[in-house]
Amino acid sequence: MDFGLTDEQVAMGAAVRRRLTGRLGRTRVQTGVDTPAAAVDPGLRRAAADLGWLGVTAPVADGGLGLGLLDLAVVTEALGAGLAPAGVGAAIAACDVLATSADPEQRHRWLAPMVAGDLTGATALRAPGGSWDRAGVAVTATGDVLTGDAGLVEHALAADVLLVAALSATGVRVFVVDTRHPGVSMRAVEPVDRTTHAARVTLTGVPGDGLLWTQDGVFDRVVGRLTVLAAADLVGAASAAMRITLDHVRRRRQFGRAIGGFQAVQHELAELYVALTTITDAVRYTAHSHDTGNADAALMTSVVKSRAADLARRMAAATVQFHGALGFTWEHSAHRFFSRLHRDAYAFGDADWHDPIIAAAAVGPETTHTGGTR
Repeated sequence: MDFGLTDEQVAMGAAVRRRLTGRLGRTRVQTGVDTPAAAVDPGLRRAAADLGWLGVTAPVADGGLGLGLLDLAVVTEALGAGLAPAGVGAAIAACDVLATSADPEQRHRWLAPMVAGDLTGATALRAPGGSWDRAGVAVTATGDVLTGDAGLVEHALAADVLLVAALSATGVRVFVVDTRHPGVSMRAVEPVDRTTHAARVTLTGVPGDGLLWTQDGVFDRVVGRLTVLAAADLVGAASAAMRITLDHVRRRRQFGRAIGGFQAVQHELAELYVALTTITDAVRYTAHSHDTGNADAALMTSVVKSRAADLARRMAAATVQFHGALGFTWEHSAHRFFSRLHRDAYAFGDADWHDPIIAAAAVGPETTHTGGTR
């Protein structure tokens, strides 16, 4: 699959990369993530709003760009490549979910200030240990009042509002919840990837503003879109990990020659490069399928996330291994990519979750399966 981007999309991704290189840099990433209380660089979040990253898929009337998921995936891929603090990605995801509301007043109330950078949001769609679909939702809604375990929520402590999935009388809905309400309880937890921060969130009698959906299956599409964005961040991080590894094996010498000249190293990196380019194109095609409503969008979402998760683990292992002892040090960027790739591999399901979905689709429509065991 060779899925090309338009000149505008290529320029958008390049602009995000330049901004991250100029403003952030990997040294600053390392300094920021070593501060446990840090959530996201305020300057970077302000830039994300000013440059339109937060509102790529938001309607123009709400201050957004009115573009598609493919354009947002291009931005997210560049954020992953730059190891951008994941709080930016969390804010982008929240904006994309809010954009599904069919109520212009509701979008004006929540989405417009979030796109402008005046309001910060995070998504809470899954209970701890729950599945990556509607069966994994543990919060219940009695009318517009929410109670239950909202799970581990990235950047919840820095958010003004949470977008919480809850079981209601009409099915699974997403509600906007004010984090200042006394019924919102948060307990900080240490994440695998220290470019993000997370908290265990529970709700007790918390009022919410339910998003207005006029079509069936919107929650499933929301989860599918966020799964694609997780895969886009993953391939961005994998591409950058590949680059730093190639730079290292060209410079590092052993037994009188560059270690990149050894056949075992060459073969492994060549295989990883083929997998990376193939999956990157597949992620972009899948985002395009969501934009155009293609019938294969849901299936391709599981295919690319399953294969991307496998790539993440292989790329993370190779990055650390080929850097030798240097790759095991906490200060080196190889370790940062290792953590980011493992986080992205698990987010919204890995092969254990998605492969049964793919197998059920291959067997035929009479077979139903909601996913794996985790």
